[in-house]
Amino acid sequence: MKDSGMLSRVADELYWMARYLERAEHSARVMAVKLEAMLDQTPEDAGEAWVRVAAALAWPMTGPVEGQPIEIARLLTLDKAHPSSIITSLRLARDNARQVRELISTEMWGQINRLHLKTNASDVQQQWGAEPVAHLRETADDLLLFAGITDSTMRHGEGWHFIQLGRYIERAQLISRLLDLHFGDMPDDVPQKVRAPRYFEWITLLKQCTAFEAYCKVYTADVQPAKIAEFLIFDPEFPHSIRFAVDRVQEELGHLGAGGSSARRLQAERLAGRMKAGLDYGQVDELMAGDIDGFLRAIQASCKQIHQAVFDAYVGYSVDELMPG
Repeated sequence: MKDSGMLSRVADELYWMARYLERAEHSARVMAVKLEAMLDQTPEDAGEAWVRVAAALAWPMTGPVEGQPIEIARLLTLDKAHPSSIITSLRLARDNARQVRELISTEMWGQINRLHLKTNASDVQQQWGAEPVAHLRETADDLLLFAGITDSTMRHGEGWHFIQLGRYIERAQLISRLLDLHFGDMPDDVPQKVRAPRYFEWITLLKQCTAFEAYCKVYTADVQPAKIAEFLIFDPEFPHSIRFAVDRVQEELGHLGAGGSSARRLQAERLAGRMKAGLDYGQVDELMAGDIDGFLRAIQASCKQIHQAVFDAYVGYSVDELMPG
């Protein structure tokens, strides 16, 4: 049985809390894997790889990537003024959680508050300098723990469904952007050109998507770009594939109430259904031989359109829309 209808403010806070937390976890994982991978790369290869990292986490890009990789990683982790940094995402997530404190569980609030205090500790810069990979891994683990606490301690009503919707819209966008930076040409907003990924970069990409072991179980250790694309785009059972995320987006939209406008809600469902159909029936051979860039960018554009339709249906509607005609 669906809830009778959630206040637009509450729905918006829960939705954005989830998006910011997903963004922070993705950033921590991508950078941790890349920092570890640098040990086996030449300085030139590592520098090019960090163009992809920066473009994946801070987009659209405002300028070329400059500086040493470890400094780029520090800025994208701890710079409070950087809009795409992990510490900024965590602050915004906690701000949203505080606004709906009565709707989330005590355990959820405790976990997000501990993470906020840890990332704002007076010695966090020293901790980062000593073990940057460990810092990023711990952050990612803390965020995965928050997701588990949420699923275990929060009632799975409409508020929980808004959290899931935010999580999976964000994930679909982030993964499609990351893949877009590895297949074909660089997106137009990236001011630097880099060479096509080499063998080691493909392994790194799988690890950045927590996919290496799962991929090997399906394809053994045969690392080929087409098979990686097939797995990370089309696999219906892997949590960090685009298809898995889009399936969840469509499912969560079906759990929400009518909102302020049933027409706008149906628009969001139609957009999700169209995107899901492309993933259900898409063929990796056709993509690799055709316009995989366009396909991945269409996923990103569709996620933005769904986000806007959800906002219009559940947050941005007028009171008059709720009154009987």
